Amino acid sequence: MPLDARAIATRLRSVLPSLRRGKFEACAARLGVSEVALRMSIDPDEPHPTLEVVAAVVQHYGVDPCWLMSGEYDPAAHRAAIADDSDVTKSELLRLIAMQLLERGTPPGQQPAIRLEA
Repeated sequence: MPLDARAIATRLRSVLPSLRRGKFEACAARLGVSEVALRMSIDPDEPHPTLEVVAAVVQHYGVDPCWLMSGEYDPAAHRAAIADDSDVTKSELLRLIAMQLLERGTPPGQQPAIRLEA
């Protein structure tokens, strides 16, 4: 099964408590991302998760990047994400995304579940 943008958006919303109170601007500022990228990433109807938002959530909240992207927990990835000296880079997330896509395959003509631009 390929990465699912709606499922990624749901997981993003689940770890961003301030969004439940409608504080998009404050949440975006705390994560260091644009409000537009945040809104695109978590939109419940037509989500387009961006790499910058996913990377910021992993770094800020210590979320397992495998779980965030696929819904499958990876203890090693989670330990790496919460390590004190950890700096989850966009290139590491790209590697994870590529691995997920290669393992699961993406049907021809299907759009990727995550946007690489902000």
